[in-house]
Amino acid sequence: MSNIYNLDISRLIKLSLPTFLRGVKVLAWLNAVCAPIKERYISFVAYKDDAIYRVSHNGSITLLQKVLNDGFDNEERRIYIRNVEKTDIDRFYPWAAEKEFGFYTQGNVQKGFYYVFGNIAHSADFTVHIPIEYQPVNANELQAYLIKVGAVINYYKLYAKKYRIEWIN
Repeated sequence: MSNIYNLDISRLIKLSLPTFLRGVKVLAWLNAVCAPIKERYISFVAYKDDAIYRVSHNGSITLLQKVLNDGFDNEERRIYIRNVEKTDIDRFYPWAAEKEFGFYTQGNVQKGFYYVFGNIAHSADFTVHIPIEYQPVNANELQAYLIKVGAVINYYKLYAKKYRIEWIN
């Protein structure tokens, strides 16, 4: 990363003054005057680091897992994500065929059918597994924890993806 944002304001103040004005009182006064600028600079650098972190992560499983572990289990990194296998495939004919609905079995693939996963609309696309020791006992704390985890997941995941949270031992 470039050093364009690395700035030592106290040193800049000192080097901007002529040498005969670099007394202790003048430097202390100028540092006090520039204190709000230093605070803004610190908040700017923190925002820049946060923005770079957010931009460098996306909804892929490995990066989402990394973000969740960074935020909620930074020590042991036990939070993991698994995809849900899609099952229960239904098949149906187009309306013009005027035939009954049929069901797909593994060895019975026929042309002219539309195959639809039966659990797409109702189930999750992936499961987030969180260690049970992070599960709060109080219902309000549990709800707050799930909202925090859900907010992080919703920020990074794709819009159409659904998830569920499971507690693991």
